[in-house]
Amino acid sequence: MRSNPLLRLLLAIPLCGLLIAGMLGATWLALGKPNPAAGAVWFQVTKVGDAEFSGAPDQPFFFLALGNDARTDADKGLGDAIHVFGVNPATHTATVLNVPRDTQAPSGDKINASHSLQGLPGIVGELNKMMGIKIQYAITTNFPGFIDMVNQLGGITVNLPEAHSDAQYSGAEFAAGPQTANGDQALAISRNRHQWTTGDIQRTQNQASLILDALATLRSRNPGDAGTLALVANLARHVVTQDVSITDMYRLGRLALSIDPTTVKNITVPVGSGAGTNLQLTGDAQSLFADFADDGILQTH
Repeated sequence: MRSNPLLRLLLAIPLCGLLIAGMLGATWLALGKPNPAAGAVWFQVTKVGDAEFSGAPDQPFFFLALGNDARTDADKGLGDAIHVFGVNPATHTATVLNVPRDTQAPSGDKINASHSLQGLPGIVGELNKMMGIKIQYAITTNFPGFIDMVNQLGGITVNLPEAHSDAQYSGAEFAAGPQTANGDQALAISRNRHQWTTGDIQRTQNQASLILDALATLRSRNPGDAGTLALVANLARHVVTQDVSITDMYRLGRLALSIDPTTVKNITVPVGSGAGTNLQLTGDAQSLFADFADDGILQTH
């Protein structure tokens, strides 16, 4: 069988909304529409903007990758891991802006509460107002979905700049440096905040680093066509979609391997003190958002 570069392309980054969409599109095209009920739900993928992504090289777009703290699929959960990606197809570059969970939203509530109250559209609306952007796609996963997905992928290679020592709370006990993490271990790394003097702000930055490590892990794998289709079909059984077309998925997936995760800028939104535990955006935030909004990447930050 001849090698199919498109299939490899659609495999590369399942933890990121780009690739979840691309994989599911490939499965529909190759195997017929999957049945999410056939397996536990790992991700919900939702189209929340009314603009169509055309794949044109001059059209940046934005999507939200959200980790919620729900323990079951019946609960929306608080949106505690908030990562907004800007992707610029013309330059094959991307940026991720990380929003600490206690940041005050334009509504006046904490930003993480928007998801528990109104789901993905609710938190997307608050982030759009905050950043002056228009998020077209959003994905979310809960604790069991995250664990199951990482385990099914055979773990991910993480490269920790510092050792993690938080056995009491998150269970994170890891040496610094590269190592393979299974689902429970990856979740522990994502949840560790008590170890850091800046708490959730450092945790938020670490979560985005974990996502980028996962992208690099899967880009480094080069399965054959049969293995690729098997993994794609497996992932598709665990994804629920809303208003995401096959065309959307195909075009999003095509971008996957054109972006090197090591070049993605990973920036946490600047916040300061505020009333109670609501963190206020600092004065630097607005210039950061303006730099991000025009083309999905940062030139001056």
